[in-house]
Amino acid sequence: MKNRQSTPSRSALGVTLEGRRYTSVEVTPSQARSAVAALSVMLLTMIGSCAGPQPLSLAINPRDEDAYVSRLNASNADARTAYATWMAAEQNSTAEEVLRVDLQLSQTRNPFDAHHDPQAVSRGAVIYENHCARCHGDDARGQGPSILPDHPSTDFKTFGKRFAATLHSGAPRKWFRVIRDVSGDSVIYEEVQMSAMPAFGDKLTREQIWLVVTYLQSLDIHTSASADFGHTP
Repeated sequence: MKNRQSTPSRSALGVTLEGRRYTSVEVTPSQARSAVAALSVMLLTMIGSCAGPQPLSLAINPRDEDAYVSRLNASNADARTAYATWMAAEQNSTAEEVLRVDLQLSQTRNPFDAHHDPQAVSRGAVIYENHCARCHGDDARGQGPSILPDHPSTDFKTFGKRFAATLHSGAPRKWFRVIRDVSGDSVIYEEVQMSAMPAFGDKLTREQIWLVVTYLQSLDIHTSASADFGHTP
């Protein structure tokens, strides 16, 4: 008596390409629904992860803000001097040495990791708050109180920028270059011709610029690290 082969519970669809047989198992309706649900959760999680930069109120460690602002006031709003004296005190060095080392810092590679370095995000947020928010806004949407008419600032909360920051940290080299050099249209403001966004290369150290970039790369999904600062949403 010949052995009877059992009939598979699912039929297989097949196609032959270049002499090879490829088969795919039919999916039941319940499996299809489960797959769609899992894909939807994954997509919503990814979209939620894209939110950022972190709110200043959560990103900033008050100690960083106090240390920088006090030195900013003492240096007559000289941002480079304020930051250099802050780092010198922290590193038991001198402001001159801090500035000398800063000149050796890469201008194409960010030394900080926005997703794993809440201190860098905090310090970048402090610098952003004091030197960028007046045009780009506290929420980084490009609508700060000093924005020039007809020349909107970059909105860093667009989905494209946040999605890029989620996948590959955005465009750090481009953002560094834009902050360092002049950017935007040539405009006349208070009878002076200037770029819509002034160059900060002679106002901020390289490290300060990278810290601002780091803050712009930050994601809301990592705000849990701010719990160490004693913040409340």
